[in-house]
Amino acid sequence: MRTHRLAVLCSTAVLAVAGMLVGAPSASASAAESNCNYIADSARPTVHPGDNSSAVKQVQCLINFYSSYPAYIDEDGDYGPATADGVYYVQTCNGTTGGADGIVGSSTWSRLYTPKPACAL
Repeated sequence: MRTHRLAVLCSTAVLAVAGMLVGAPSASASAAESNCNYIADSARPTVHPGDNSSAVKQVQCLINFYSSYPAYIDEDGDYGPATADGVYYVQTCNGTTGGADGIVGSSTWSRLYTPKPACAL
């Protein structure tokens, strides 16, 4: 009886750990591309406040799933105040080139895909 309980407990623990490992997100670019696939990885245009595009959706998705920004941003493609707050957070946390200007250029794109460890989930 004791052996059977131990076997059940061990198999339950193994399944629980395996489930956590399978569901764990990765902050790598390939993982970001598979979950945030609004634009091609090679198509990273400069994004400004007021823009409405698939590139803005990409920015919103990357902030939501790969940065430690504490609020969820609707992935609607509209670069409004909520998106601006998230972009400023990413820029400030990561110390992007050009500072926190709200414009998503090459430095910010780079940190959206590969945030500093303290700025990632």
